[in-house]
Amino acid sequence: MAKNVMFSGGIPAGSAEDVFTLLAENIGDRAIAWPDGETSPRRSSWIGAINNQVLATADCFEPADAELGQDDDHAYQAFKSLKIKKGVELDLRGKLPYAEDAIESYGTFKRLQAEGKIPEGTRFQVAFAGAHDVISITFPNHDEWAPVTKAWQDALTEEYRRILEVIPAEELCVQLDYCTEMIHIGGTWQKLFSWVPDIDSQELFDLYTSPDYVAGHLRGLPDEVRVGIHVCCGTSPSFPVQPLDDIALPVRLSNAIHAATGGRPDYYHLPALPESDEAYFAPLKDLEIGEATLYIGLECNDGIDEMDRRMAAARTARADFGVAHYCGYFWNGPIMADLIRTLAEGADRQAATLA
Repeated sequence: MAKNVMFSGGIPAGSAEDVFTLLAENIGDRAIAWPDGETSPRRSSWIGAINNQVLATADCFEPADAELGQDDDHAYQAFKSLKIKKGVELDLRGKLPYAEDAIESYGTFKRLQAEGKIPEGTRFQVAFAGAHDVISITFPNHDEWAPVTKAWQDALTEEYRRILEVIPAEELCVQLDYCTEMIHIGGTWQKLFSWVPDIDSQELFDLYTSPDYVAGHLRGLPDEVRVGIHVCCGTSPSFPVQPLDDIALPVRLSNAIHAATGGRPDYYHLPALPESDEAYFAPLKDLEIGEATLYIGLECNDGIDEMDRRMAAARTARADFGVAHYCGYFWNGPIMADLIRTLAEGADRQAATLA
């Protein structure tokens, strides 16, 4: 069976064990790595919980009392605005939830693997938010973004160290979520947050594909760790947050990230939209990611026939790719099993075209 399925992280379920059981029953041996679903309170709702329960409680920050400049029912109104507290060291090391959650979930993962429910050789996957994802929704003062970015990167390095004390590198998959960077570059994020600066798109592109930014998120990861980049156009308040006429911007970002990291990532996950056709996928011909695996978010909540149509359209530009949901499954709890079964069937159909 081809290992051509990828999960971007969030899977709504009651616990990590529930997530692993769901995958065991529906995906089998089709995926190289399995996530724990990000079900813990401090990682649920992706960056929402990081804002409210991690950054808002850190002793190096205090309330900024800034307004979004949007209506009260704005989807992001619940986020807390913060600023750096004067006279306190800006240090987030040991304060993020990733390592603690990963170590706990890995225990469940290994137990189920020993019971034969998780295929041997499957890696344990942990997804980490990029600095822009958490900082842009939290800090109204743009002058604070650079120092908090450095603090976030340092904190991720510490999370990796703690995780690798327990999880062998050859059993680990680390994914960097690269979402609001693209939405800012694409011109939409600054429309949703009044404090996000409306800077020239190319200047933003250069900043958020620089070695300091991208490679700075991957420090401390040995070569044996499988590393992936989830390039996302956003799902809240609706999908997609960043409109895309075609896949050109995700392709350009992936090429630049690959160059900036010396080709470190082992895979990239790029978005598809429900209406994506041959014209949308045509820029895949320009993708330059070396030997890294490409996964495309071709499962879009609309059934196997539409997924099959998008796969055929993508193959007109690039034949060899794996498949995924367009993002995490956070919004899809009631239909999770059906979506994963569709994904599995689509994966088998795609694999058959390469046999």
